[in-house]
Amino acid sequence: MTDDYVAVRTEMDEVAEYFGKKVLREVDENQFWDNLPDIKKKISDRAVLRAIHFFGDNYRAKAETEALKNNRFEDFLTLVNESGDSSMNYLQNLYSCRKPTEQGIPLAIMAGKRILKGKGAIRVHGGGFAGTVQAFVPNDLVNAYRLEMDRIFGQNSCYIMTIRPFGGIEIK
Repeated sequence: MTDDYVAVRTEMDEVAEYFGKKVLREVDENQFWDNLPDIKKKISDRAVLRAIHFFGDNYRAKAETEALKNNRFEDFLTLVNESGDSSMNYLQNLYSCRKPTEQGIPLAIMAGKRILKGKGAIRVHGGGFAGTVQAFVPNDLVNAYRLEMDRIFGQNSCYIMTIRPFGGIEIK
């Protein structure tokens, strides 16, 4: 999968270089949109889409933080789902183009959405491609979720995690 991961970074760097910048975070998003037709000609449609994901996720990450700080968990979940949809459609990191018949992550997301029925959130987690999904599952659906994931992907493929109500602490 190394080539797939490298392509993400390379394409974003190519968009940054178009503007004479080293990394995409240094690029003004409005300038990006103004130059989009030329960027797609000189680099690629996929690089444009990946840059769009980058700009959107910068906004979403800040909005997720604010939602959590202000106890707006439903807003947080909405943003997680939006970010996941952006990863799928724009970053395109759910499966390798080199192995198009192996699509475990999209399958897990589809199966998870079927169980969640609009509740919680589910998205690709980590770098994608051959990674994992992260699902925020309401307590009343946890057992059904785990059983279905284990049925589809094999026993113990689903790990239930809980998040403590405080940030990092030192334990002595």
